[in-house]
Amino acid sequence: MQNPKLQVLSSTVTKLLHRDAFGPLKKILSKRHPAELAFFFRDLTPVDRKRLFETIEDKELQAEVLVELDMPNQVELIESIEHEDIIKIFDFMDNDDLADLLEELDDALREKLLEIMQDEDQEAVEELLAYDSSTAGGIMNPSFLSFQSTVTAQEAISHLQESSEDYATTFYIYVMNSTEKLIGVVSLRQLVTCKPKTALKDLMTPEVISVPIYMDQEEVAEIVQRYGFLAVPVVDDNNRIVGVVTVDDVIEVIREEATEDIFKMAGAGDDILYFQESLMHGLIPRLTGLIFPAIGGLASSITLGFAGRMFYGRMMYLLFFVPVFLLFASNISNQTSTLIIRAFAMRRIQENQFLRIIFREMLTGLFIGIIFGIIVFGISFIPVFEKYGDLPFMYHAIIGAIMVVSLSITALIAAFLPIFFKRMQLDPASVSGGTLFGLANFISTGIFVVLVSLIS
Repeated sequence: MQNPKLQVLSSTVTKLLHRDAFGPLKKILSKRHPAELAFFFRDLTPVDRKRLFETIEDKELQAEVLVELDMPNQVELIESIEHEDIIKIFDFMDNDDLADLLEELDDALREKLLEIMQDEDQEAVEELLAYDSSTAGGIMNPSFLSFQSTVTAQEAISHLQESSEDYATTFYIYVMNSTEKLIGVVSLRQLVTCKPKTALKDLMTPEVISVPIYMDQEEVAEIVQRYGFLAVPVVDDNNRIVGVVTVDDVIEVIREEATEDIFKMAGAGDDILYFQESLMHGLIPRLTGLIFPAIGGLASSITLGFAGRMFYGRMMYLLFFVPVFLLFASNISNQTSTLIIRAFAMRRIQENQFLRIIFREMLTGLFIGIIFGIIVFGISFIPVFEKYGDLPFMYHAIIGAIMVVSLSITALIAAFLPIFFKRMQLDPASVSGGTLFGLANFISTGIFVVLVSLIS
C-alpha cells in the first residue's frame, strides 16, 4: 500500500508544476529520495514529465531518478532531451543500467549517443550490449573489486581508501591468480579485521560460486537467493571474472519474471503501465488473449447444438448443470497450471518428474471431483424445476459422474501442457490462462455430451 504522505506530496508537486511555481518545486525535489521523485512522474503526461525532469538541475540526481523510472518512461525522457544533456546524465549512470536503457532506444539514436560518449564508457557499454539482456552478461555490472592473491590486506584497504571508482559492490573482494583467473573471495569484514600483513591468498575462501556469462537471469537469481549472496561473480569460459550481478539486479529480475508470468497467465500480454500507456496498447494483447477462450466457448456451444436433439422432456433438466461443470473445469485448470508453473519457477519440480506430476494432479482432480460430484448429486434432487417431474436415479447419478470425470481429465490436461511446453523449451506460462480455460470448457462439454448420450 502506498504511503499516504507520499501521495499527498505527489499531488502537491503536480499542482506546483501546473502553476509554474518552480521555486517551491525545486525545494521539494532537492529533499526527496530518487525513488520518491520517480513516484511523482507516474501519473503525469509526457509533457509534464519532461518539465518536471528538467526542473531537477543536478545531473547526478537526474540520473538516479531516471534509473528508478519504468523503462518506457526512461526512453520517453531520453528521446525528448538534447544529446549533450543526455551524455552528462549518462556520466552518472552505472554501465549496466546504461546498457539496459540504450538497448531500448531507437537504433539511430543509440548509435549517435555511443559516438558522443567517452571511449572508455562506450567500450564498456558496447560489451554489455553484446550479451542477451536476459542472461548474466546482460544484467551484470562490469565494475568490481579484485586483487592479485599476493596483495596484503593493508594494501587492499589503502587502494579502497584512495580509489574514486564507484564499484558495484565492496562487500566482496575477488582474488585472482597470476593468469587473472578467479581463485577466491574475501569479504569486507574479513579484510578489515585481519592482520595488515596478511596476504589475500591466506585469507580468501576458495572454490568461489560463480555464474557463466550466458546463464539465464532466472537461474542467476535462483543462485543468489539460494546462497543469500549480496553479489555473485560472472566469469567467462576461462574462469576470468568479467562482472558481478548484485542483489538489487536480482530483485529486479525476480520482479520482471514474476510480472511476465502473471500477465501471460492472465492473457493480458506484456507488462502494462496502465494510465501511462494508451488504451489501444493494452487492448490489443487482451483481445488476443481472449481468442482461445472464445474458440473453446464457441466449440462448446456448437457441440451442444449438434447434440441438442438428445435433450428433450426430462433430459432438458441436465442442461441447467452445464454452467456448473464449466465453472469447476476452468477453475481446476487454473489452479493446476498455476501450481505447476510456479513450482517450475521456484525449482521445486523437474521435467524428469513428468509421470509423478501427472499422476498426482490427476489424483487431485479425481478427489476434488468426487467431493463436488457428491455435492452436485445431492443438489440435483432439489425440486427446483417441478415441471420435469420425478427424474430417474440415473439422471442424478450421471450429473455426479460428469463432475468426477470432467475434473479428473481437466486436471490431467492442465498438468500435462505446462510440462510439455517446458520440455519443448517454451515458456510454460504461455499455455495457462485463456488457452486452458477454452480447452477446459470444450473438454467438459464433450464429456457432458458423451456421458449424457449413455442415458438418452
